Amino acid sequence: MKKLLLFVAPVLGLVLCLSCNKKMTPAQAAAKGPAVNEADFMPFTKALKHHLDNDRTELKKVQFYVDQTLILRRVNGTERGIVKGGTLSDDHGQTVTEMTIPAYTPGICEGSSGDSLMISFDVAGNTLTFGAQYANEHFILLGTNWYNGVVDVNYDGKLYKIECGSCGNAGDAKLVIKKAQAFMTAPRASGGTKVITGRKVQ
Repeated sequence: MKKLLLFVAPVLGLVLCLSCNKKMTPAQAAAKGPAVNEADFMPFTKALKHHLDNDRTELKKVQFYVDQTLILRRVNGTERGIVKGGTLSDDHGQTVTEMTIPAYTPGICEGSSGDSLMISFDVAGNTLTFGAQYANEHFILLGTNWYNGVVDVNYDGKLYKIECGSCGNAGDAKLVIKKAQAFMTAPRASGGTKVITGRKVQ
């Protein structure tokens, strides 16, 4: 009997654990983003941009990615107070528009201004601005009215709030590129060095 209990107890525990493990919905899987190896990517830096500018490389030819999941949210409509039966109640005439840009979603540069890049992950004209401002070397998400890691941005002609779905602060989201692409745009390798020691009379 003890042998039977020793066998049955672990099996029941395993079954309970598996039944409690919830499967990821398609929406959750999409928000998580494509399966990538983070080691294949490196931050796009101010120094690398200046190098590309000096080489007159078009930034539109560089494939950019964002390294965090970004959630854009817009609330349409307003709450109104309505009197019903002598009682004031809220009329929630609001609709919420939400868009998710999963981590490592590819994007293209549609324009630049100094050390700011307008990156499109969607249709042409819908861009987010990333910049390497002040002493910051990395190109991070830019916007206004930062509060608790959430920032306001203009997107598709409307005001959205952006939060980071995979980190605590939207300001932690930065542009990255694949390392292989960085090596293609890196400074040209030296043809070798030589120290001339001179010649002696024979």
